[in-house]
Amino acid sequence: MLHAIAVDDEETALQWFGRIAAVNPNLSVADMFQYPEDALAYVRSHPVDVAFLDVEMPEMSGLELAERLIRLDPFLRIVFVTVYSQNALDAFRAHAIGYLLKPLDSEALDEQVNHLTTLNMPRPIGSAAPPICVKCFGPFSVTVPSQPALTIRWKTAKTEELFTLLAYHQGKVKTKESMIETLWPEMDPDKSVNLFRVTCTYLRAALTELGFPDLLQRELDGYSLSATAVDCDVTRFQQAIRNLPALSADTLEAAAALYTGPFLEDKNYQWASAARTRLEADDRRLQNRLCDLYCAQITLSAPIRCWNSCCNTTPATRRPLRAWYGFGFGRSSRPPLKRLIGTMKQP
Repeated sequence: MLHAIAVDDEETALQWFGRIAAVNPNLSVADMFQYPEDALAYVRSHPVDVAFLDVEMPEMSGLELAERLIRLDPFLRIVFVTVYSQNALDAFRAHAIGYLLKPLDSEALDEQVNHLTTLNMPRPIGSAAPPICVKCFGPFSVTVPSQPALTIRWKTAKTEELFTLLAYHQGKVKTKESMIETLWPEMDPDKSVNLFRVTCTYLRAALTELGFPDLLQRELDGYSLSATAVDCDVTRFQQAIRNLPALSADTLEAAAALYTGPFLEDKNYQWASAARTRLEADDRRLQNRLCDLYCAQITLSAPIRCWNSCCNTTPATRRPLRAWYGFGFGRSSRPPLKRLIGTMKQP
């Protein structure tokens, strides 16, 4: 089930969208907005999988709104709804995963929703592993489970950084312009364009040598990594965060195990700093949610799992500590308690 919002300055258009979306079993419309600022406020505090945006709006265009939404949530999918087919190229340059033409019909909407659910959404936690595993929590690594001894050779540091950037945005098209601005923010435009072209060639060659010539995909004026061929720990972790209230304790434990350290802790990428802070906050939210679930249980194994999870996760919060004392295990667990207190005192 995809959780969606719709934004259009015309109330009748929103009403029609809500009517045909209501019959799609894979789509749940969380809310609809006539004002872009209201949509931004909603996404700041609610998990949303896909946003259907009108392109032509008076206060803020759909293209600008898409950029701001993606800055809030890099995993949010954008679908534009427009009267003009010539807006398609601009839509994809704004990181859209698709566009629909007005007047909207149920068949076109169903086709777009099927595309989202089958091709572009992250794979569920616990399903069969894709050919390549990318680990972004803790030290960065790329492995091929079927060939453990195989290593990827990066021609340049920027080749590795480009791959890392695309892996972080797995399944989403990143435009050439946005990647150049991210990787070479202060370089002469002509030189940076040439470097980007060379770096893409190096990346494709490295992936081909690894045995995956089609992993780097080009779509219109952008690039992406195949969503079905790459298993990225950050993608699966973020999927759990987006569905936090609905997940069981076992599923959340599997997600918590993915967080083995700060995001790209051995890389000094400028663009990774904000993501690192956000993911640390997400990990604390996940631990709090686990604690709430465990406190609602009366079995002995639940608080023990909560304690182990807290001790193995940094940073820890005071809420799991309170839960531990609430179950009466403080005296018998002094060594791990000292460890937790030491962790809590860290800045």
